[in-house]
Amino acid sequence: MFTINSSKCYLLLLFTFLLLGCGEQAGSAKRVIEPIHVDALTMSEVTLRLSTELPGRISAFKNAEVRPQVTGIIESRLFEEGAEVKAGEVLYQIDPVIYQASVNSYQAQLQKAVADQLSTKKSIVRYTSLLKKNLTSQQNYDDAYSANQQALAEVAIRQAALDNASVLLSYTQIKAPISGRIGLSQVSEGSLVTAQQDTNLASIIQSNQVYVDMTQSSVTLYAQQQEFQGSLENAEKPPVIPVKITLEDGSEYDQLGYLEFSDVRVDNSTGSVTLRALVANEKHRLLPGMFVRATISAPKEKQYIVIPQSLVVRTQSGEPTAYVINSDNQVKRVDLILGNEVDNGWVVKKGLAVGDNVVMSNLSKIKANQTVVIDSENVVYKINIADKVTQ
Repeated sequence: MFTINSSKCYLLLLFTFLLLGCGEQAGSAKRVIEPIHVDALTMSEVTLRLSTELPGRISAFKNAEVRPQVTGIIESRLFEEGAEVKAGEVLYQIDPVIYQASVNSYQAQLQKAVADQLSTKKSIVRYTSLLKKNLTSQQNYDDAYSANQQALAEVAIRQAALDNASVLLSYTQIKAPISGRIGLSQVSEGSLVTAQQDTNLASIIQSNQVYVDMTQSSVTLYAQQQEFQGSLENAEKPPVIPVKITLEDGSEYDQLGYLEFSDVRVDNSTGSVTLRALVANEKHRLLPGMFVRATISAPKEKQYIVIPQSLVVRTQSGEPTAYVINSDNQVKRVDLILGNEVDNGWVVKKGLAVGDNVVMSNLSKIKANQTVVIDSENVVYKINIADKVTQ
């Protein structure tokens, strides 16, 4: 019995070793790595005139709020809402009775002061003649001269009061401060208005040309300024920078704007700078408050390396990289610094050079320092829309 069991154990151990040997041979066969076949794109320069697209908002060229400068009852409204008005045109008439009465009163006081001054003036003439003949004293002459000076001052006081009353009377006619299109009237006939009240009577907007206000990061703005200055450093006058406007529905506005102004300070919370462009608006298609897209073009065309977005491999931290094949057909991973987005590609600022072969296929299978077989290269990469660039 013991002999039979020992024989069985021996056979079982031998069978196990045979199986292990076969497994090792199979594992060795599986460890044979076949080279990966890939396609490669040879980097070349593309001629582009880059642009920066920014969100913008329309604001009026001029915007004035009509307010009363005196207190009174609105007697009449003299304009049609939504109509064009001219600067100086009367918009509202406040009841002028009280103010006209004040003007009449001050006119009468002025006339009395003028009459008193004429009397003192005659006294001076008389005392001057008597003093020359030694028929009066110097004190009497001085008193007459002083009375005349006081009368002159009284005339000036009354004249100033009359001028002030006349100004207040003129304010009963509320006039348009600027030319433009007037909006809704906030008051009607019979309403009481007060000087310096918080609520405006109406608003006037001058919109035959409008502003487009945009925000851009200070870093990007500095880079653009350097590019413009470098391209136009020999120009006799500052460059005119065109701005193309795209409306909310995606249609392109038919008038070209021009960059007018950039703010003198950077917003502490966002790190951005406000830019302002001026755009013609004769047809009044652009209304204050509208959101648009503004495209600022570079001063001239330049040569750039553009890589398709599908060839950019992101690391776990989100940094862009690409696989480049060297002369020994080995794959190297290079870090990229990307610029503007061009159609379905990125402008490469740093990381690639003209002539580099970038892996196009099997990106999920290859690793750095791995040898590959290039099936096809020099594949032409075409940019469908070379002049449409966003950042």
